[in-house]
Amino acid sequence: MAVSRSCRLIQIYRLVIAATLLALGMLTNASLLWAQAKPATKAPGSFGINPEWVSSPEMLDALEELQRAGIVPGRKGSLSFFRWNGEKPPQLAHLGLWGEGVSDEVFARSVALSDLQFLSIYETNITNEGLQVLRKFSKLRSFSVAPVSRYEKSMYGAPQWSYPFLKQRSDRPKITVQGLEPLRNIATIESLQLIDAQLAPSDLAILQSWPKLGSIALSTTMTSEAVQHLAACKRVSNLTLGYREITADEIRALGEWESLKKLMLLHAKLSSDALAALASLESLEQLDLEECNLTDDDLAHLKLPAKLTILGLKRNEIDGPGLRHLVPFQLKQIGLEFNNISNATLGELAQLRTLETLNLSYCRQIDNQGIESGVLQRMTHVRQLGLRGLKQVTDASLAEIVKMTHLKHITIRETGISWESVDKMKAAMPETVVFK
Repeated sequence: MAVSRSCRLIQIYRLVIAATLLALGMLTNASLLWAQAKPATKAPGSFGINPEWVSSPEMLDALEELQRAGIVPGRKGSLSFFRWNGEKPPQLAHLGLWGEGVSDEVFARSVALSDLQFLSIYETNITNEGLQVLRKFSKLRSFSVAPVSRYEKSMYGAPQWSYPFLKQRSDRPKITVQGLEPLRNIATIESLQLIDAQLAPSDLAILQSWPKLGSIALSTTMTSEAVQHLAACKRVSNLTLGYREITADEIRALGEWESLKKLMLLHAKLSSDALAALASLESLEQLDLEECNLTDDDLAHLKLPAKLTILGLKRNEIDGPGLRHLVPFQLKQIGLEFNNISNATLGELAQLRTLETLNLSYCRQIDNQGIESGVLQRMTHVRQLGLRGLKQVTDASLAEIVKMTHLKHITIRETGISWESVDKMKAAMPETVVFK
């Protein structure tokens, strides 16, 4: 009897030990599964989902669902954008979401990403109700609700962050002033890009909720009431308008706003009267007319205020001869990215004798012959030169490029210039930063 009881006790002990080991094994396996569940592919630099930086299972689940929501059928990868900061350990600072796969339910998972400082959403299915989760982002500095960029150009393709394959949806949810209410108590807000939101001029009174707000993008018509609300935001000096026709009357109304320093008109239709009315913005120092389908003839109507020194004309259809109309203005910086400047019209730039920064990136009709023409070498007043994306500029023009010793900075990424030639450039141009 005693022996039998002893055997039973031994069996019980064995069962307890086995159960304990099994439980410990399950915990160990769970930990291993959690580690293995982290995405296997480590994104280069500070982008993507880096397994070393994901701090919890909840965060991993949120990132994976947001990543799945950015998958476009028939296309490789996901459009969802994750960028981490340089802290130790890094924290997810910027989240970008594109397309109809991002719903309120999916976006609600982002509550696990409370360290976000920058949030950008592009033509998603997020509604005002879905934006209630924004109350959790106490560190948010920038919030953007923008249209999808669909810019592409023949022989160029689509630039970074432009997605022409995404279908346009006129029935997508539109954020209104009610969707901004959850942001009211976030004092860290510095930028609101609301060009895809529907806001009336009277709704702009909410902008005074953010004492650090300095930059704003809107689709709102610029009436006197709208401008008054903007002017009441003491730190706001940077305005973007676009994705519609912008009239001369609206531009003149902006002239009442004395602290406006920087204006971008993006993907906008502009009449000759509207281009001339820009001269009325007397406080303006920088103007960007991006993707406005401007031609050389349009430049004849463009009038600029006296204080303005920076002009951006990115993604237009300017060939070059019209640049002569800019000579009367004291421009220090001009951006001509993705225009039609060619070897034949490069010389038109030489008339702009006050320039210090010149950006010709992706003006792909410029090749070695244009570099060898000597135009850029003679523009000794230029200190920064952008040649990014000029694939036909190669090592063959190296002997002419190194003559530009007046430059403080030159960008040659995505050109045909080799790394070997970069070393030669640095040796021949020791005072120039060569960015490849």
